[in-house]
Amino acid sequence: MHFPGDSTWQVSSGSADTFVLYVRDALGVSTPTAAAIPPLTPPVDRLHDVYVPETFGSGWDRWWSESLITGGGGRPPVGVPEHLREAHRRWRPDHTSPEQTRQRDEARAELSALLQEIVEQLTTELGHPPVFTLNLVEIPVRGQFWRRVNTTTALVSDELKASRNLIAPLETVLRELAR
Repeated sequence: MHFPGDSTWQVSSGSADTFVLYVRDALGVSTPTAAAIPPLTPPVDRLHDVYVPETFGSGWDRWWSESLITGGGGRPPVGVPEHLREAHRRWRPDHTSPEQTRQRDEARAELSALLQEIVEQLTTELGHPPVFTLNLVEIPVRGQFWRRVNTTTALVSDELKASRNLIAPLETVLRELAR
């Protein structure tokens, strides 16, 4: 979804490929990179009877980094059990359910209102409309999570995106980008 305010700024928001995070949670990948992102919600059942090569953790870190750059996919590390793809399909919440649709619509309305509020404030402070582009990548992780990926991209949990608490990190980023 896009939130073009006018010709000077644009925010896009879309979901990330959750398979990388699903594999992390199902296999219990434990690296500093993996631990920096909360677990998926709904929770993923942990597999205990699966062989995972020693190099899997560093391979997962590379895969996660690639997925952030490419917007999903990338080359999975050696040792991803084949049956995890089907398990991931069964785990993925139904995005077409009435509840999911309502939550998505409410989150979009809240984000739009926050953007308008911040842009109006920046316009007043700068004396002209701010110029920026921002990409928000939504991930269904537990809690209110925000992480900058690069200058113009941030990860945001579904819970934070639907909350007024999004204003603090969003305003910080937009102030930086609008300079």
